[in-house]
Amino acid sequence: MSNPLGVQETLDHCMTTIKGASEVMADDMHDAAMRLGAAGLMLASASNAVYRQALPLARASAQPDTAEEDDGA
Repeated sequence: MSNPLGVQETLDHCMTTIKGASEVMADDMHDAAMRLGAAGLMLASASNAVYRQALPLARASAQPDTAEEDDGA
């Protein structure tokens, strides 16, 4: 690598490797972002389902129990 041609070849190889790595990383980042987005949508859907299930239960427990009052009268 003491001659200019060897240095240039090494530099070219390094630049090609860096360019290839950045392209792969961009693809990996895109894939990761897509998976993260999908996970976010699934979490929102699950949260909505839990809320829909819990809302009637919360409403029922918030209403006073009138059966006991009717029996005592």
